[in-house]
Order: sequence, then structure tokens, then C-alpha cells
Amino acid sequence: MKARRTIAGVLACAMLTAAISVQTSAADAVVTLSAEKVQVQAGSEFSVNVSLTDVPASKINVIDFAVDFDADALDVTNVTLGEIGDVAKDDPIASEAPVFAANIQNGQIAVSWTTALSSDNWIAGDGVLLTITGTVKKGTADGTYPLKFVPVTRDTYDGSGEPNTDLIIGSVFGADVTEYTVKTEDGAVVVGDNVVVTTSTSATETTDDSGTTTTEKPTTETTEKTTDGGGDVTDDKGDGTTATTQSIPLGEILYGDVNLDAKIDLTDAILLNKACAGTVQLNDKQRANADVTADGDITSNDPIALLRFLVHIIDSLPGE
Repeated sequence: MKARRTIAGVLACAMLTAAISVQTSAADAVVTLSAEKVQVQAGSEFSVNVSLTDVPASKINVIDFAVDFDADALDVTNVTLGEIGDVAKDDPIASEAPVFAANIQNGQIAVSWTTALSSDNWIAGDGVLLTITGTVKKGTADGTYPLKFVPVTRDTYDGSGEPNTDLIIGSVFGADVTEYTVKTEDGAVVVGDNVVVTTSTSATETTDDSGTTTTEKPTTETTEKTTDGGGDVTDDKGDGTTATTQSIPLGEILYGDVNLDAKIDLTDAILLNKACAGTVQLNDKQRANADVTADGDITSNDPIALLRFLVHIIDSLPGE
């Protein structure tokens, strides 16, 4: 289990009440997630930068993806946050609020980054998001060992039996969720001097019944759930207006599903951070799902536990 500094950063995030500025939708935005290809010898250390490019003007405040690697050949020892992710480093109060976590296990690095702070603290420009370091194991044969971008290996929620299929890069503002199309350029650790380095590029795609494959474009969704019973959820946008979404009736608790979309991801963590910061009020169903520590109250411990679950530091919810 290896994770850097920032799970504890949710505590600071939960205490902040910064106003959230209005964001414009990033229709058709494509963000490129890329990793370097480095060439080393067996037994040597390696360092690979993972970068974001084509960051849209609407910025980024939610990231969720994984990197698969060959654990028989590579010993990944650390994942550190890059410059563009440390956007609040000059703010003495908010420096710990962006939450970055990376968990390394079973040949996969699960990565999450999110913040509930204002858009001034969102990722706004291209650059290095994180750096992966480690060692090529002694005796490893010459060849190319890919670092492949994939969705984090987990169910959509604990016990669903439905695997997560999304690499998420986007923004969450009130009820508005913008998910950018993610183009990936896989990296690699190339062992030996006589191995050809190649480049792999992909994007989010869909295939219809006729067999035609098209690139899936990002969408911006504003969902209003209207059913009988329950209270309202009000998100203060900081511009004198509010967005209200009616709640759904109480039912079986699905720990971590704070936005009531029947799955658990970083959009739930952002909403839970906002609830702890007092910028969002949850209805009864949302509060039941948000109590991921099952202690009968919503505190800063809940978003910490939720993020620990999302990157596999804990395996189930409710959990400490």
C-alpha cells in the first residue's frame, strides 16, 4: 500500500467554504493523457512523467484513472504529484485541499485527484500531472514493458458485480457534470539498448449495432431528479443563484453514492466534500449514502474513507 500525502488533505477541504465560480461547459473538449517512454537497463531505476495536454478553458477538478504495468518486470515504488496538480501550493490555507491519491497494487496504479475548492484551484493548464518512479527488476529480459492507461479496477459500487469502465477527467460544478473525452498515449519502460520504442494512442470510443465505431464526445449533464417525498438539495453557486434537485425516496443504503446515480466515483467525493464544507445540503437519502464510516454522522472522516475506497486503500464501504 503506497499513497502520497493527500488523503489527509480532505480534512482541510472539508473545512473550507470558498465560493465556487461559474464555469462554462466544455462541449467537444478532448484532453490528452500521456506518459513518457524511457529506456533503461535491467536493475536500474526509472522515472516516467504522466502529463495532461489540451486542458480546456473550463479547467479540471476531477480525475480518476489507473495505469497498468508488468509487476513481474517493474517494481513501482512511488507516485508523486506534478506541478499542475499542486495548484494551491502558494495558498497557506488551501495548500492541502486538492486531494491526490495513488495506490499501487497487483500491477496497477490507481490515481485520483479532486478538489472542492473554487475554480481558481482547479487544473488550468498543460503540464506534468504526476511522476511514476521505480526499478526494473534484475534479470528482466530486454523488451518494452507498457504503462497502459485503463479505468481503475473496481465495481461501479461495492458488490454490484459491474466493472468500472470509465477514465474520468472533467469538472463538477453544482449539478453540472462535464466529462471530457480522454485521448491516451501510453508510456513504457524499455529495457535494453536495441529495442524499438513505439507509440500507442487511443480515445474513448463507442460501437453501434452496425459495427460502426465512433469517438464518443464529452457531454455536460444537468440532472433534475423529481420524485415523491424527500427534501431538496441546494447548491450555492456563489453568484446569488441556487440549483435545486429534488431527492429520491429513501431505500437501501448504497454507501458512497452521494449523487444518487447508482455508482461510486470521484463525483461523489466532490459532492461529499462540498457537503462537509457547508456549500451543499444533502437530502435524507444522500446523507444515508454519505455516511461511509457508518457512525451516524457526516464528518470529514467520510470523504477520507470514500477516497481511500476509490483507490483501494480499503476494500469495502462502510469503512474507517
